[in-house]
This record gives sequence, structure tokens and C-alpha cells, in this order.
Amino acid sequence: MNDPYRKSAAASVARDFGAPSNAIGEAADDISRAVEGTNAPSDYDGGWSHRLHSGTQTSEKPMPDKGKGFRFVAVSNLEYSLPDFLVEGLIERDTLGLVFGDPGCGKSFLGVDLALSVATGHSFHEAPVKKGAVFYIAGEGHNGLVRRFHAWAVERGQLLEGVPLFKSECAAQFLDKSSAQSVEFAISQLAAQHGSPAMVIVDTLARNFGPGDENSTQEMSAFVAAMDKLRANLHGCVILIIHHSGHHDKERGRGSMALKGALDFEYRLTKSTQTMRLSNTKMKDAEPPRDLVFTLKDVPLANGAKSATLVISEAYEEAGDKPQKLSRNAKLAKETFSELAAISGAESESGPEGGFKIDLEAWRVAFYAKHTGDNTDSKRQAFKRGRDALIDKNLIEADNDVYCCIDPKMRLAINLNCTRDKRDVT
Repeated sequence: MNDPYRKSAAASVARDFGAPSNAIGEAADDISRAVEGTNAPSDYDGGWSHRLHSGTQTSEKPMPDKGKGFRFVAVSNLEYSLPDFLVEGLIERDTLGLVFGDPGCGKSFLGVDLALSVATGHSFHEAPVKKGAVFYIAGEGHNGLVRRFHAWAVERGQLLEGVPLFKSECAAQFLDKSSAQSVEFAISQLAAQHGSPAMVIVDTLARNFGPGDENSTQEMSAFVAAMDKLRANLHGCVILIIHHSGHHDKERGRGSMALKGALDFEYRLTKSTQTMRLSNTKMKDAEPPRDLVFTLKDVPLANGAKSATLVISEAYEEAGDKPQKLSRNAKLAKETFSELAAISGAESESGPEGGFKIDLEAWRVAFYAKHTGDNTDSKRQAFKRGRDALIDKNLIEADNDVYCCIDPKMRLAINLNCTRDKRDVT
């Protein structure tokens, strides 16, 4: 075979037919003879094809069994199932989820509430649960957690004896394989006595991450893989991670976005002056639930100790799509904020949806100018009440002395006023 183009084409065909790399040249000659109709030499033994099919060993690894591995299934043979909730309407079974929020916003109070609700079978604020063993991997605040467990039980008249909720004695290091295996082994030992785990809570991601960088896509992906492995070995279990919000973007969890991409559900917990709001930010396969609004109720414990537990706030009825009623001070605070924002016309780029930002002192001056109070002290108190009300109703949020509008409807109204102002000027 002297034609170089034909030889190259024959070599390509040989590769496609699975010829080993050390026999490409010989295979190309075989294929070329077949194309040209040339007879093989008298001493030809069948070449690479003969040896391949007769089972003769070559230096290459044998090809994998084509009947195994990757497969397709006809959609007509697939069956769907309804969502199987661990906590009705909020958390599905066999999922990976996350709750994030600022330090001190009440994330661990929420974790304790969920853990004991599932472990005892007690409804989670009127949402039915499926009872099962729960494992709480605590990375910090161990003594405080114990008090919170007891406060939850006292408030609900529930004995903790015999309840299948287990707290770790120390943090795990999930990027370290031996540590991750130790966690799985410890859970399996207790599960053999108390039943399959319904939920594992990792509090917090930072404390249980291990030797790595949360901002690294590769290392966050390795953490997610450890969570997936744990869940795969605990059939039907929910893995719930408690995490901090971002340093600059408070509307997402801290670190690499590889984490959010892997989640089945995600919630954000925000704290205002009097309340905490739990808002769904991702629900992969079910309808996103409405917000839940909580307050902390102080609970006295034995020996003079005390703690607190979550209870549903009276503001819960305002958490849906109903128009929010504002007090006179709150209305004036909202009005003056909106006017300043419309005048500045500068909507911040921070966060996924942006938001108008106003300096506290400028806002205070505008409020005082319109308030009818007799003295500075009455104006100061009215401004504080109005400002706190807007925060409580999730219309604005504070970053030191800068306030940002986070309510979509309020932002839209400000944008419309900005447009009118620009038309008036032109």
C-alpha cells in the first residue's frame, strides 16, 4: 500500500474498529488489502483481527464489556413519584440541603428545632414530620446546644430520655477521608440500635469542612462529594448543612457556588430587631414554601440556667403575599427613604437583584424634616420605630450605617419615581 492518503484512512478505520495501538500499522495493511482486493501473503495468520477475536493476549488492556456500564431507559418505562417529605412542605427525604445566615441570626436554634422535631415526631410548627433518628455534628457551642435541646423539651413538655437524637463530641473534618469514614462508622453503630437515620445536621460547614478553602471550587466539590457519599450510604436520609452567609453578598452562602449548584433545597435565615424569617431560596423538585417568621422565647431551666427556643411569630400571617400594614412612623420612614433613593437614582449592584442604598444620617435628616414632633427626642424615637418596622417587614436591611432596599415592590416604585424625575428634568 504505497498511497499515503489511503494508508492514513485505513489507519483511522483500524482505530475505530478497536485495533490496539501497537497493531495499527498491521491493521491498516489488512484493511487496505480488503479494499484493493489484494490477497494476503501465504504466511498471513489473520493479523491483528484474528488475534483479537481468538483471545490472543496483547499489551493493551481488554476492552470493557459493552453490555455493562452506561445505559439508557425508555421514558415509557419510567415511573414518577410524589415528593416524599421528612418535614411536610419544607424538606424532602433523601436530599442535600442548606440553611445559611449571618452569625448570631439563630441558625443553631433552627437546627435544634428541626432535629428534635424529627427525633420525637413532634410537628415542626404545625408541619407534620416523619419520625426517625437524627445525628447532630456540632462544630462549636456544645454547652449552648445542650441548653437549647433542654429548652425545646421544656417548652413542649417533651422528655428527652429515649429520644434518638445524638450530638457529636467534636467537629468532623470531611475533606479528610479518615475523618469522614469515622463519622459514617459512628452513625452506623448507633443506627444498628436506633434505626436508619432520618437526618444528619452538619453545624457549621466551616467547622466541619476540614483542611481546605471554601472559596475553592475543587475543594468545595470534594466536600459536596463527601456529603453525597454519606447520604448514599444512609438510605433516605436528609443531610442538612448550616452555613454562614457571604461576606459581601448576604443573599447567598459563603464560598464557592459549587455548593449551591449541588443542593436540593436551600433556606436563608435573616434576623431583625424582634423576629427571624426563614425564606426558601432553592427548592429543586417541589413547590417553594412560604416564609416562616419566628421569635425567640426565653425558657428557664433547672439550677438557674436559661436558654430560648423558636416559636411562630404573630407576624407570620404577614409573611405571605398580603399587603403589609405600616404604622404612621413606618410609612414616613418608607416615604423619606424612597424619596432619597429616587433623587440619588443610584441602584447598587450588590446582591443578585441590587438595591437602593441610603446613608443613615441623610435619611434621619429627611425624616426629621417631615415629622411633626415637638422636639428632637420625639423625632428620634419615631425615626427608630419606623426604621425598625421596615427592617422587621423585610423591606430594608442594614449594613452598619447604610440601609439598602431589598423589597422588589418597593424598588420598582422607586425606579418609577426615578424615571418620572428624569422626565421632569428633561
